Amino acid sequence: MKAMIKAGASAVHWEDQLSSAKKCGHMGGKVLVSTPEAINKLVSARLASDVMGTSTIIIARTDANAANLITSNMDARDQEFITGERSSEGFYYVNNGLDQAIDRGLSYAPYADLLWCETAKPNLAEAQRFADAIHEKFPGKLLCYNCSPSFNWKENLDEKTMRTFREQLYEMGYKYQFITLAGWHNLNLGMFTLSKNYLETGMLAYSNMQEKEFDNEKFGFRSAKHQGFVGTGYFDKVQNTIMQGKTDTVAMKGSTEEDQFSKAE
Repeated sequence: MKAMIKAGASAVHWEDQLSSAKKCGHMGGKVLVSTPEAINKLVSARLASDVMGTSTIIIARTDANAANLITSNMDARDQEFITGERSSEGFYYVNNGLDQAIDRGLSYAPYADLLWCETAKPNLAEAQRFADAIHEKFPGKLLCYNCSPSFNWKENLDEKTMRTFREQLYEMGYKYQFITLAGWHNLNLGMFTLSKNYLETGMLAYSNMQEKEFDNEKFGFRSAKHQGFVGTGYFDKVQNTIMQGKTDTVAMKGSTEEDQFSKAE
């Protein structure tokens, strides 16, 4: 936690999965640590934040909705969900599901700023049930929701619901919503599309993409002019300040960006 605070993290989420068997929340084979162990990690994170003198936000995530294994049977809260069977690795099988996730959320709530219940599908009814259970005992508790790329959104929701999914979650108390890996998917699709079009139409493909960049500048898009976007104009001003305006080596003056891109506006 200290290392993350020193690195500048303003918020850190802590999971209740066993680290040595850690899986993506949308994969199988997940193993929970006991409820007390998970709580101790949250307490340790808060202690580190206090020692460092920061107000770092602590997010408690539970995978108990889907995880069907747990490391220990020693805690009464966990015993309610343990089936009595053991895995080949010696873990205990549990009855996973929203009841187990709610129990974890209620246990973590006093020790975290936000709660995150990892889900298998984008399901408003499930989200409402979790939120209601938490807010019954912890009114106003802030919640997180992972709008995951691991979901097939069109298979699970119609277009009307998707248009208001964000707002409906917000009304339930899910104030922090995020699309994990949205940038990764968009970057890959964008480069794939450009490469495919370039194979078919040559430089026209790039020009068409560039025109879309210009068209989106009215909405605030800035990186069409990549030299200016990375700060070249700023350093020209610094150089001019140092040289009291008597310099002939600023970068933007006479550049193709200044000459050609201003005409595109």
